[in-house]
Amino acid sequence: MSSRETLLSERQLEVADLAIAGKSDREIAEVLGVSPETVRTHLRNIFARLEINSRTELADALGED
Repeated sequence: MSSRETLLSERQLEVADLAIAGKSDREIAEVLGVSPETVRTHLRNIFARLEINSRTELADALGED
């Protein structure tokens, strides 16, 4: 686990993994049983904590090496 991953909660890591896998906000919401707005909130918080601005940067920060 990278130091960046330790900044995220378990739920945020779930959202991040699904986003990295290419799932849309709606698809992530369906998998996790939350609203798409909740997913967007998680993503905003993830981006802020990791100091990134996009899903592409998220994949670079947390994706498989």
